[in-house]
Amino acid sequence: MLLGAAGCAEAPDRDAVRGLAPGASLDARSMGRGGAADRPASVQAQRVADRGATIFTVSPRLQTGSQGSLPIVVTSLGAERQDATGEARTSLLVTVSNARGYGGFSRAESRGGGEIAVRVVGRNTDCAGISGCLYVETLLLTVPEEVMRRAVAGNGLRVRIDGNASFVETAVPAGHVRALADALGAARGG
Repeated sequence: MLLGAAGCAEAPDRDAVRGLAPGASLDARSMGRGGAADRPASVQAQRVADRGATIFTVSPRLQTGSQGSLPIVVTSLGAERQDATGEARTSLLVTVSNARGYGGFSRAESRGGGEIAVRVVGRNTDCAGISGCLYVETLLLTVPEEVMRRAVAGNGLRVRIDGNASFVETAVPAGHVRALADALGAARGG
């Protein structure tokens, strides 16, 4: 994981970023202001025969926050294309870790407009840390096709996720969104 202090982080070595393993996380603060468009992204495709689909995963994952600066929000972008129909469903897998309890996240909306469906995948408590317990919620956000089209044509995808009495925001840079769109287009044959 590449880490840097907020606001004063030097941009990491680009070769080091490109060499990140597909499961690695990139701390969004480490790229510096305005670096989102330059973030390198790669897409891995895996055929899942028993589901009749191909899963596309964009890496690296994106992270904001740390143990000393909660909440921690880790975001992964991906899609599933059905073999039979060619239809693709784009999703964000978002994990929110907070010390104040579960946020009860249930609604999401893109900054450009458009509701995004939210499904809670899991809630658990992680008390293994030195600083007390973290309340971890894992959410699956299904991004509508119209919202993705705007994200590809614009500056990426910014999403606000609302809960009972709190909210978090996450952003997927244009490079990640376009890499996924290109991979889906290539898999479709154009």
